[in-house]
Amino acid sequence: MTEIQRAAEIHWRMLNDEPVSREEFRFCMRFVMGDHRGSAYHVLTRDLPEQISHSLFQQQVNTGHLITEWQSALTQPGRLTPQDAMQFLIAIYNSLEEVDTVFTNHITPGITRNKQGEISDLITKRPNIKLGWSLQLTTEGTGRYNCVRTTLITQPGDLVLLSPDALYDYGRDKDCVLWEHQWVYFPQEEQWLKLLEWPESGPNIYHIAARGDDFSTLKTLFDQIITAHSTDSHLSDALIRNLLEQALIRCRQLAPKQSLETIDKRVRRAMDYIAEHFDQTFPIEFLAGEVGLSPARLSTLFKQQTGSTIIRWRDERRMSRACQLLVQTSDAVNKISEIVGYSDPLYFARCFRQHMDCSPRDYRKKRRGL
Repeated sequence: MTEIQRAAEIHWRMLNDEPVSREEFRFCMRFVMGDHRGSAYHVLTRDLPEQISHSLFQQQVNTGHLITEWQSALTQPGRLTPQDAMQFLIAIYNSLEEVDTVFTNHITPGITRNKQGEISDLITKRPNIKLGWSLQLTTEGTGRYNCVRTTLITQPGDLVLLSPDALYDYGRDKDCVLWEHQWVYFPQEEQWLKLLEWPESGPNIYHIAARGDDFSTLKTLFDQIITAHSTDSHLSDALIRNLLEQALIRCRQLAPKQSLETIDKRVRRAMDYIAEHFDQTFPIEFLAGEVGLSPARLSTLFKQQTGSTIIRWRDERRMSRACQLLVQTSDAVNKISEIVGYSDPLYFARCFRQHMDCSPRDYRKKRRGL
């Protein structure tokens, strides 16, 4: 049995909620994620019990579908080829949607290396609302982020900030062989919110660029966070928080001057209301009443401070959620239309085309690589 076949067999047992040994689990994580400095392998294999049960793989919404699809190949002796094993491992990691339990209430750093032709070369997709924020710094190669209204290609020095309700759909840009990015996942905390007001590249996705000395300084801070995270000290948590706050402050300093202007609290309340109720239809008069402004004044302030109209801002959130559902589920377009707030599927399809330059069905085929 090859290593990849062994890794597939162990993952199959985890998928079926069968316990695996600590060494089997460590082997799988190292095989898939690599043993480089900052690899998630080191986070996931810390302080393990003798046996691992109720694994993260078994808890995903697509578990039943994967079991049905791979039952024959994984249960018949000699049926699973190395090529099949590769496809199975890619399928199981692409199915990971709920992973926040690994990071809950913790600041967790890491380094991800997506190399062409290796199992780790995955597209990260998380369709649901997360518990925390993700700060990412490209350090080598180029990455590709789906920002709904555009595609963001990052190069060394580019920083991307993903909010808890951002569309997670990113991976290695196909024009490079290796994409490396460092990341810090951190819980949402009130005292840091003003440091997270960056220019928006898409709904809940933010981007700034650090070049020269700024890039070097930020990379050093990311490296120090990883070092502190791997150090067993009663002061490690305090040091990690301090280093992360330094990184957030330096990122905030790099934001274009116009984005440093504090958003009017009434506009912020309107944005928060829309984010929570984007699937509902409400007149601007109602929203204005909710925040204590006239409709005309709210419309003017909103456009000045976000660069978007209220309706377009809401529709971008609808399209972001629709993109998630199209890629991550097999729900019919009509059902997705209703979920995101459109009673008329034809009107939804027209709006989707205006935002994405393709139909919902074509988007699904393209993003799934069909």
